[in-house]
Amino acid sequence: MSRELTCCNDTYVRGPDAVWRYRWGDPVPGATDLTLADVFAIHLGPNDNVPMRKLSEDEVAWVKGEATDLDNVLVRPPRNGRSAGVGDLVVGMQAPELHVLTMLTVADIGQLAGVSKATIDSYRYRGYLPEPQATRGRTPLWARPVIRHWLDHRPGCGWRTDLYGPTLTAEPAG
Repeated sequence: MSRELTCCNDTYVRGPDAVWRYRWGDPVPGATDLTLADVFAIHLGPNDNVPMRKLSEDEVAWVKGEATDLDNVLVRPPRNGRSAGVGDLVVGMQAPELHVLTMLTVADIGQLAGVSKATIDSYRYRGYLPEPQATRGRTPLWARPVIRHWLDHRPGCGWRTDLYGPTLTAEPAG
């Protein structure tokens, strides 16, 4: 099936090769499909909010048993002991980097970037920081590889081409 699936504020993409990748193309280490059956087995506390994605109408119909056409849904093939033809609906991904104890807060990102928490908050509200991959209570959380990539590719302090033009050239004395 050639359907593309995204997860966690579109940070991760599952391509037709069934491999979860970052938006910049590298595979996510240890990433596996998160199925609807997995979600039912996971207990999240009352303050946990792990945004995956909203199910499409076709997927909801498939889950309810109202549709049998698999062309519009992404289903992982059956595993050990399951009857033939029955698979699990893939709703997202799980990876070691998404464990809440390894994720970064705004303060952590500020420390890594060498700036204040207020500066990171400012970046976030102006749209310069990637969307968080999860939220615990009201605390946004980012995966370390996502922030590492952002730190390596963010625009640094420098010349404001939007205000002063592409370069500063000295006028000849004359």
